[in-house]
Amino acid sequence: MDEEEGNAVRSEVKNIGLFQPTTLREAVELLNRYGNDAKIIAGGTDLLYLIKNDVQTHIPKLLIDISNLGLSYINFSNNELRIGATTNLSAIAENEVVKSRFTALAQAASRAASPQLRNMATIAGDMLQEVWCWYLRYNYDCWRNGGTICYGAIGDNRFYHSIFGGRLCYAVHPGDVSTALFAFNARVVVVGPGGERVYSMDEFMPGIVLVDGRVKENILKRNEIVKEVVIPTPPQNTRSAFYKVSDRGSIDFALASVAAVAQLDGSTVTNVNIVLGGVDVKPRRAKAAEDFLRGKGLTEANIKSASEIALQDAKPLTFGTGNAFRVELAKGAVVKTLRMLA
Repeated sequence: MDEEEGNAVRSEVKNIGLFQPTTLREAVELLNRYGNDAKIIAGGTDLLYLIKNDVQTHIPKLLIDISNLGLSYINFSNNELRIGATTNLSAIAENEVVKSRFTALAQAASRAASPQLRNMATIAGDMLQEVWCWYLRYNYDCWRNGGTICYGAIGDNRFYHSIFGGRLCYAVHPGDVSTALFAFNARVVVVGPGGERVYSMDEFMPGIVLVDGRVKENILKRNEIVKEVVIPTPPQNTRSAFYKVSDRGSIDFALASVAAVAQLDGSTVTNVNIVLGGVDVKPRRAKAAEDFLRGKGLTEANIKSASEIALQDAKPLTFGTGNAFRVELAKGAVVKTLRMLA
């Protein structure tokens, strides 16, 4: 950010009120009271970008800072890993338990953004960040900005739009960590006015939905806060891996990524979860490829076949620029990830 951009952000932020609640309940009450005028901030890496770029539909009147509510932790007990919502990605990537038992999650966290941003960006922020479609971020009147069209479906859709079709908004979910969380069958604990609720990743992030009048890919309401993520420990003899293809290394978003968690009996796959990231409006389970691999070894021939099966339902966009080249990138990412498990 240069000096001119910094001054613009500071000028905009001066017009935004700030609350610093001392409890999670108080934070929820503030959200409930101020509605769409308020937004949660912890790391703030995405929100400040939206403010800097003057994305009008995403600039709040009030910020509610939850960075000091005790939600930064990584606890492993009772055969579960619990990660607090404001835990930064660097802490996840560097944690020894995460690296050894939940390897794909550590790898996903280590590939998100840049080292500086990983020190600020949180696990909940990675899951909840707005899509990186340039039409949204440059104030086009698309579905996410309150309009009735997806410019990405008919315009420049090379990098940030679905290769599996869609409806309304075609922008892909940009989070790296979310892809790994799907592969590990994680649960998300959400706190709202009615108390706590626990969702599977599929329930929390179902794809394109309308929530509080806004098009998004998760079901979090304006008066709810993510408290933590809970991940069951995989069975013994489980290996996991994450691989990401991006235009500019780790500082960029995935053109395609894959998280895989496999239980092995010797060299035979007894169970496996394969999740594709950066290619659909939410992380996408490659269930047909999983079914194919069960009972087989991770040979080069089987890995190649699994990659083809994982992308067999792809429907790349043909209007505008088109994005069919990412189908082959995704196949390659499946191959690379499964090789890491062999």
